[in-house]
Amino acid sequence: MKWILAVWFCSISATVDAQVTESLKAIGMENIRCAQTPGMTTVSFENNVYRSTYTGVGKAIDACLGSETKGDLQLVVLENRIPRLCINLPDTLTAAYRNGEISLTQVYQQMGITVDTDPAMKALKNAGQEEVPSAWKVDLVIYPDLFLENNTFDELYTYAINLNPAVEMALWKGGKMTAQVILPVATNLSGEMKRIRPGIIALSQDVRFRHNIFGKMTVGNFTNNRYGAQLEIKYRTNNGRWELGGTAGSTGFSAITREDGWYIGRKQRINASLNASYYEPRLNLQFDLKAGRYIYGDYGVRGDCTRHFGEYAIGLYALCTDGEINGGFHFAIPLPGKKWSRKGFFRVKPADYFAWAYGMVADGEYIEKQLGKSYSTRPNENRSSNFYQPDYIRYFLIKELQKEKSK
Repeated sequence: MKWILAVWFCSISATVDAQVTESLKAIGMENIRCAQTPGMTTVSFENNVYRSTYTGVGKAIDACLGSETKGDLQLVVLENRIPRLCINLPDTLTAAYRNGEISLTQVYQQMGITVDTDPAMKALKNAGQEEVPSAWKVDLVIYPDLFLENNTFDELYTYAINLNPAVEMALWKGGKMTAQVILPVATNLSGEMKRIRPGIIALSQDVRFRHNIFGKMTVGNFTNNRYGAQLEIKYRTNNGRWELGGTAGSTGFSAITREDGWYIGRKQRINASLNASYYEPRLNLQFDLKAGRYIYGDYGVRGDCTRHFGEYAIGLYALCTDGEINGGFHFAIPLPGKKWSRKGFFRVKPADYFAWAYGMVADGEYIEKQLGKSYSTRPNENRSSNFYQPDYIRYFLIKELQKEKSK
């Protein structure tokens, strides 16, 4: 009798696994795994198709609700195969929705979203190989780039407009390779700014430890003429509202010159910072505070306040370093194309977002001493890309659904 029940459970589990997997495949999800345990269906997936995080999550929830899952349902959201979020839907909630007793909006309101993925990943431990793996697939991403600064008396602004195509490839779990070239389009500057030159050429490795601790190591050529290595580590609370962490890097000077070609300086400079972040869900405000040592040895504190309007992120910042005060604004806006399907192992697409920052002070000691200088280690470094914040995702899932119903 026990043997018959075991065979019956396995056959039911295989059917549910196949349904869920095929539903997620149909909407373009990758790195799909599914596991059945008594009273629970656990699914993991990665969204590399939809531009916004909340759209990808919403599509996956809808696909799983359309499958005949048994018991509670939990979905693990991955980024480069690293778990970021866990979404929990009790069986009473899924049953009420499938029976037409509640709406999808009510599902979004009542479902659980947490940064804690440890129990869900334990359930997926023996789930087998991933379906539709993202490893070794190549994206050619075209990034627009604008430099604008008011630091001379003979010209209103110095500017540079570039197109920065980047080859990006997911490697093993958490591993990624980026190779970018900067193509000048228009500028009133001279020297390197008029030359074709390397952008971010880097190899990065993300890891996730237990208890919501994340780490990242990146080596390569970065922005602002820096090359070297950087280590990041952070802790996130279960609700994702608080983040605490630190960053440390060792970099040298890197530039394209007429005399030496690609010049690589030997002198290394140390930068480090302690970072804190808080997300205020009622107003969708993100507060960031960073204190530490910048590239050229100055010590300072920077505070940012960013408002999230769906996929748009607009913010202000203030910076005090070595007694000098600066401030400005930054934004990230979505570029055309909400969805970019991947067919085969190669895809060409524009960047998901255009990100830009402007500082008010660009002369005097601030420029002469190169105060407050930092660098980026990835081309898509902004406050909208891969933003996996639980309150943000829930809020804009509901808002987008209400917007669709009002049309």
